[in-house]
Amino acid sequence: KFSGAILLDCGQNVGPDCSLKARIGLYFMRKFAEKMTNKAIMETMLGVGGKSKANYHLVECCYASGMFFEQGARQCDCLHAVAPAKIIPDLDFPIQFFNGAEDHRDSEDKWLSLCKDRERSLLKTYEEGDHFFCHDDRFVADMLERMDEFIKKVT
Repeated sequence: KFSGAILLDCGQNVGPDCSLKARIGLYFMRKFAEKMTNKAIMETMLGVGGKSKANYHLVECCYASGMFFEQGARQCDCLHAVAPAKIIPDLDFPIQFFNGAEDHRDSEDKWLSLCKDRERSLLKTYEEGDHFFCHDDRFVADMLERMDEFIKKVT
């Protein structure tokens, strides 16, 4: 049984009932992902952020070697198939959400309100943070501290 969950970059609904804007974004993301290598995808993603020394490790060591297992288009399909509003109310544990304020966010308050354990569920939005806030040196220490506190509270 899970004691809790921590979700990052989860402010925009890209599921079956997503907005037209999200649907168009997924369409193009899928088209690009079909034609790019894992390393090229990671370098493109991190080129947008480019704020942390840890990015080298993400590209060369962790994700580029198999982030998508050459399945970028299928990952987009998976993202579009998930309906968080139908899943979250069934989760009987608290959820800690993290988002960047400058990222596309249309559902973070909705996800939080749907949590069954609303009292212990949390949302942290980092001002000046974008989709890659979790790789941004300005936020990493605070994020890790909040994760540690959350884990200690729910276990």
